[in-house]
Amino acid sequence: MNKAHFYIALFIMILCAPGALWAQSAGTIQAKGGVVNGEIRLRWAPDNSAVWQLANQYGYTVERITLMENGKLVRNPSRQVLATGLKPALLVDWEPFSEDDYVAVAAQAIHGESFETDAGNTSEIARVINASRELENRFSFALYAADLSPKAAELSGLSFRDEQVLYDQKYVYKIYADVPSALFRIDTASVFIGLADAKPLPPPFDPQIELNDRVAMISWNGEVHRNVYNTYIIERSEDGVRFESISRAPIVNTFPEESVERLFKGDSLPANEVTYYYRIIGIDAFGQRGPASDTLTGKGLPAFHIAPNITHHEIRPDGSVYLLWTVPKTGLDLLKKFSLSRRNEEDRTLERVIESIPAGSREVIDRQPHSSNYYVVTAHDTYGREITSFPYFVQLEDSIPPGPPVGLEGEILPSGLVSLRWTPNVEPDVLGYKLYKSNHNNDGFIELPGAMVRRAEGSDSIALNNLTERIYYKVRAFDRRYNPSDFSEVLELKKPDLIPPVAPVFRAIENDSLGILLQWELSPSEDAVMNLLYRRSIDETDWTLILTDEGKTDHYLDQEVKHRVLYAYTLVAVDDDGLESRPTSPVTMKRISPNPYPPIQDLSYIILQDEVKISWTYGQRDVVKYAVYKATNGQPLQLYKELDAKATNELIDPVKSKAPASEYVVQGIFATGERTPFSKKIKVGI
Repeated sequence: MNKAHFYIALFIMILCAPGALWAQSAGTIQAKGGVVNGEIRLRWAPDNSAVWQLANQYGYTVERITLMENGKLVRNPSRQVLATGLKPALLVDWEPFSEDDYVAVAAQAIHGESFETDAGNTSEIARVINASRELENRFSFALYAADLSPKAAELSGLSFRDEQVLYDQKYVYKIYADVPSALFRIDTASVFIGLADAKPLPPPFDPQIELNDRVAMISWNGEVHRNVYNTYIIERSEDGVRFESISRAPIVNTFPEESVERLFKGDSLPANEVTYYYRIIGIDAFGQRGPASDTLTGKGLPAFHIAPNITHHEIRPDGSVYLLWTVPKTGLDLLKKFSLSRRNEEDRTLERVIESIPAGSREVIDRQPHSSNYYVVTAHDTYGREITSFPYFVQLEDSIPPGPPVGLEGEILPSGLVSLRWTPNVEPDVLGYKLYKSNHNNDGFIELPGAMVRRAEGSDSIALNNLTERIYYKVRAFDRRYNPSDFSEVLELKKPDLIPPVAPVFRAIENDSLGILLQWELSPSEDAVMNLLYRRSIDETDWTLILTDEGKTDHYLDQEVKHRVLYAYTLVAVDDDGLESRPTSPVTMKRISPNPYPPIQDLSYIILQDEVKISWTYGQRDVVKYAVYKATNGQPLQLYKELDAKATNELIDPVKSKAPASEYVVQGIFATGERTPFSKKIKVGI
């Protein structure tokens, strides 16, 4: 067991590792379950050294409750004690497995005579502190070894296998510490699981590799599978087929209480410029290995440290810029070329000015510089790597202003907020823009308050409750030397109209021979551009639009009306912003037609032996009587008979032989007393 002391020293920096599996809380047991090869496996651990020490003395009990069967709750769940008195194995039982390094560590932690990490101080208080530390160390290393070795967990009395399980059942497992409650109260751990909960282990997520000079740094997302894997191993291969672990001990997250998303592992490469293959494999609390991650490949490359440093510049008479730089004198065998870049002030990105400068050169000329320039020189090696210098500023004299902005446009919202935009200037040294406004088109412009705007857009806020209907804007650009451009073209904007027009007023309404005639006074509002005339009969609930004009008509003859029907009319004025006036007070009129009913048609007669039969047709249903008028020997027409319209539409008139000729007309009479015009005369003679 002498090897145990070596591993104790090896793991002294990872005392918090048990938290990789077990959450911390006072006086409790934490447990988890898994399905492995058709059996249910349980792992548990106490959460502090006091519980661990007592449980090692008194042992654990595992109880199973069959809670569900075929997806349904069991009415009377059965309870079964699967194991009791589970304690760490005797020291002699550990010996056959001593080649497992973690079994040796756990055995030393549980059965070793001494587990001190600092025995140098022998004072009384030091011995008390060391005794407390020794218990914590034993507890930490024992649980750490159990996490890394299923055999160490089994021998430590911290695991159990249940082989007598059925696929269609689900169980609640309870793990008790058999410590008397009077001595120490310890909460019970529970696990709800069944064979149907078996899931394939996932591969490690998001593996990445970064290679440098004979060094590889492998990383992956450990947070995603934090509750799946306790440890990981990293394997390396030179042919992509045969892989070997790069370390004797698995890799553990040594910061369990912190939210560390990525885990890292470094590896020393045997040689540069050789392709190496890496993969990551996770190991869970039951010793199962998950599938390997995607294979990572790469080569180590010789270190490249050529960092340019721009030291001097000159502005030539022709306006070009001369630059000079230095580089370290070592490692130049990897240098392939230099390049010159300049920062683009519009989007703050680097634009390449000269793509390739010979590796032996230390100077360059920019023949088309901007007024303000931030230069960087980049060194490129034969492997495509780059090292860029710090920016170097060169300012040229500049008295030429930018061009005037173009494309100014905008709109005014009903809230009074003005939105303005224009086409950005193309000059690379434009610093920003200033906006100006006025109530007049050609003078009185004032600068809007606030800082210069950097983008080709701006805003303003104006009052709408004044007498001016329009407002005017213009803009100018400034370069980095504050040279102003000419003003842009003036933009005219019409203010939103928040006041509706005054309503028209009806002047007259009367019955006309052709319909109902309406007359009104137009709206006095200058911006009124339209009139809307609405009509509604006494039997209707909704208004019907019957006239839309351009605001110039002051009368209307409504011919689409029916006799003796009462109609109401109202008017609405609309201004050039679409605002409507309130409706005028409705006016009403009952349509009375001078000739509401057509005359009776198709009057005809038949002469019989001693009588004349006169008949006619009429389509008005509400006629109640027919009045027959007769004239003889040229006398005036006189009422001859009134007939019930519901009973007949003919007249039988007795006549004598050789009687003088007679004329007949027929008139319809309605319940209102109204009459139709006379029908056409018919003349009858025998």
